[in-house]
Amino acid sequence: MRDSINEYLVEVKEKEANPALGEAKEEAFSKGEIFEVSETLSTKSVLQNVVRDGRRQIKAHVTDESTFRIVWVHCTGLAYDATLEQIIAGLYGSETIVDCSSDDAFSGTCYYFGFSQFFKYRDSIDAVMVTGSKGEATFCINNHSPRYEQLNASELVQSMPVGVIDPAHEEKAGFGFVVDGEVDRRKPDEVLSYLRKKYKTEKLNVMKVRHMEVHMAVTHKKM
Repeated sequence: MRDSINEYLVEVKEKEANPALGEAKEEAFSKGEIFEVSETLSTKSVLQNVVRDGRRQIKAHVTDESTFRIVWVHCTGLAYDATLEQIIAGLYGSETIVDCSSDDAFSGTCYYFGFSQFFKYRDSIDAVMVTGSKGEATFCINNHSPRYEQLNASELVQSMPVGVIDPAHEEKAGFGFVVDGEVDRRKPDEVLSYLRKKYKTEKLNVMKVRHMEVHMAVTHKKM
């Protein structure tokens, strides 16, 4: 697709949440039980594969270095919003960080804490749009891309007043931490040490966040 200046190559993917969850829910309902979903928001290899496949198809069709490369992943199924967050976590290698030094200290997302698909695919993916079946939309910008500045200035991004993630902007606004130095991402303690030095605070911890849902069947009586 094109705007008045730029060309965008968009590869659309759909990812259904684990179908086994739907089957388990129906089984619980048949027994008159409540069904609970508890999902870690850490990324999963099966979700990384969706982005990787989109990137491969884009590479097969792009012909101009100035073309913006965007993967669009639409999430469906039970607990699809957990899938949405897991995809974003994989793109940015993000973790939730809590600073316990004071009541008003930082608590939020740290970008590039761990393995990041955006860094790995910095030359071939400029952004990923992640959407949900209830209309949720998050446009994730790859600030490691060589086309980063141009994409930020594009009509597409400028037309989105909300729903855009850009780690550089998040850090500048005080809404996020960014690991942007030489540190072994395989060693969380070393990453935390790096963050403590960068942001001059000692009481940083990683908080593992989970997605929780409770479903119950309600009998509708005929009027």
